[in-house]
Amino acid sequence: MMNMSTGQKTVIKIFLVWLLLLLIVGFLSPAFSLYGGKKCNVKNQLPYYRWDSFWYTSISRHGYTFSEDKNSAIAYFPLYPLTIKFFHLISRVREDYLSFILNIIFSFFASLYLYRLSRFDHAEKTSLMIVAIWLFFPSSYFLLSGYPEALFVLLAILSLFFSRKKRWLWAGVSVALLAVTKPYGIFMLPVLFFEYAATRDWNYKIFFKKFDWLPFFLPILTLGAFIFFNYWKFGNPLAFLAAQKTWGRSLASPVSALLEEARHYLLDGNIFSGGNFPYLIYLSSFFFSIFAFFLSWKKARRSYLIFPVLILIAAFLTGTLTSWDRYMLLGFPLLIGPAVYLSGKKYLFAGYFLASVLVLFTLASLFVRCYPVE
Repeated sequence: MMNMSTGQKTVIKIFLVWLLLLLIVGFLSPAFSLYGGKKCNVKNQLPYYRWDSFWYTSISRHGYTFSEDKNSAIAYFPLYPLTIKFFHLISRVREDYLSFILNIIFSFFASLYLYRLSRFDHAEKTSLMIVAIWLFFPSSYFLLSGYPEALFVLLAILSLFFSRKKRWLWAGVSVALLAVTKPYGIFMLPVLFFEYAATRDWNYKIFFKKFDWLPFFLPILTLGAFIFFNYWKFGNPLAFLAAQKTWGRSLASPVSALLEEARHYLLDGNIFSGGNFPYLIYLSSFFFSIFAFFLSWKKARRSYLIFPVLILIAAFLTGTLTSWDRYMLLGFPLLIGPAVYLSGKKYLFAGYFLASVLVLFTLASLFVRCYPVE
C-alpha cells in the first residue's frame, strides 16, 4: 500500500469506528421494538439491505422493466447494478452480500479521497473534521445500504480531486460514470468547466487553442447511451423519467406542493409517530441545508457548491422534502462550511457532533427495522 500520512491513517481510524458502530446498531436493532415499532418481515438478514436495495439487486439479476402505472426498475440508473452484476459474475458471491461489501469499499475510499480533496484548501485538522462530519452525518447509514450512495459520492469526490490535480481526462471519466449512477450526477459537469476555466485565468480563447477539455463531454455520451437504451428497450427514450411518477416524483409547483405536504404531516396526523415522523428529519435537513450553504459560501471553494445546489434545486422542484437528508449526504460540499466553522470551536463542535451521532444511530436503527426514513 502507498505510504500514508498521519492524517490518512487517522481517516482510516475514523472510518473503522464509524463502520463498527453502524454495524453494531444494524445487527442489534432488529432485536428491539422502540418507538412503537416492530421487527422487519424480511428474509434477508443484512442489516441495511432494505427498501430500494431489493430493486438494485433485482436489476443486476433480471434486468430492467418499465410500467407507467406501477413502480418499475427503469427509474434506477444502471452503473450500480451493473457493478454488482460484474463482481457477481467473477466471484459468484450473492448480489445482496456483494452490495454490502462493495459499499464498505466505496465508503472507505470516499472517506480517504474526501480528506485528500480537503487538504487542497484546509489544514490537516480541519480536513479530518470534514471527513468526520460527513461520515457521521445523520443519513450516512445509506452508505452501507444496498443503494448507490457510496459509489455516487466516491465518483463525485474523485471528479473534484482529479480536476484540482488538472487531470482532465480522469475527471471527465469520473463524471461520465457519475452521470449513470444517479440522475443528478450530470450536475457535476458545470463544476468541471468552472474549474477548468479558473485554471486558465478565465480566458475563453483557450477553449479554441487547447482541447484537453474534450473529456468533459464523456458524461453526455454515457447518459446518451442510457437514453438510447430506454428507447431501444421500451420505445421511450425518457422512460426513466416517466417511471419516476409512480414513485411520487415529478415536476411540481414547489411552494404549493410543499405547503400541502406540510399541511398533511403537521395537521392530519401525529408528527411524532408512524409514517409521519420522518418529515421532522426532512424539514430539519431542509433548514440546515440553507444554514450550511451560507457557511460554505464563506468557507468552502465556491465552485464545489454548484453541485449540491443543483441537486437540491432539482429535489425542490419535485415538490417534496422526502429524502432531503440523503441529498445533503450526496451534496457533501455543503458540509465543508459547517466543518470549517466548527474546527476552531471545541465545545460547539462536540455538541454538534454528539447530536449528529445520536440522530444517525436513531435513524439507522429505524431504517433497519423498516421504518420509512429513506
